[in-house]
Amino acid sequence: MIEIHSGDSVVVGIDGSTAAVYAAHWAVAEAIARDVPLRLVSCVQGPQRSDRMVIEYARTSLRAAHAAIDDTAAHVKVETAVVVGDPTAALISESRHAAMVCVGSVGIGRFAKALLGSTAAGVAESAACPAAVVRSYAPHRRSPAGSILVEVNDWEENHDVFAAAVAEAQLRGRPVVAVGVCPPETGMSGRQELLRRCAVWQDLYPDVYITAVPITTSFVRFLQTTSEPISLVVVGAREAAKLVKIIGSHADANSDNPSVLVARA
Repeated sequence: MIEIHSGDSVVVGIDGSTAAVYAAHWAVAEAIARDVPLRLVSCVQGPQRSDRMVIEYARTSLRAAHAAIDDTAAHVKVETAVVVGDPTAALISESRHAAMVCVGSVGIGRFAKALLGSTAAGVAESAACPAAVVRSYAPHRRSPAGSILVEVNDWEENHDVFAAAVAEAQLRGRPVVAVGVCPPETGMSGRQELLRRCAVWQDLYPDVYITAVPITTSFVRFLQTTSEPISLVVVGAREAAKLVKIIGSHADANSDNPSVLVARA
């Protein structure tokens, strides 16, 4: 199996929402693959940070998320922590020693920016480790047969991004769809380079089915129009700022509610 980002734990932000529990469920496989604990973190901030009811709500949210993980009978160690401070800053701090940090979100169409939430956007853009924004995940039912979608480009980080997509495909038993923007002016050269790169990865990991898809438009535009069922979109840190467009646009055309993984070396 391909080497994946190592760290002390896989961190999940817990705020009492169903989206956060979805994120915790999704993160179980990540923790098991790395043989590290699943760390559930709830944040208490502002003037209410010493309020006993607020603190008890945070603890109750953690207990509920912990119980939801226990119901899956997954063999994973679960840690819980209540931390004081802004959720975005706290999770970014946690990410410095984490293998991955995960948050839940429900971006839908033009409302994506509001529903994505500042915490999810902030963590995706600034985390020190890979960051996953999990849209929907139900461990007790069969997962949608969606692909792992990754953009192939010339940025230096793209090798790590593609590696992350292959690792997720191995972990979750999904094919990889590698999308490369090949404008008409590049002729066949762009398409041939995309096919070459995909062939290299296919040779290295024959257990993962990889499909190359050359396009003449932008990656985000492809997400807006494709009917390809997608379970996860893998992007690089440079593309984290596009998270709202990626989650919102694809939700308009695809009901599988794909999650997004921001890969980092």
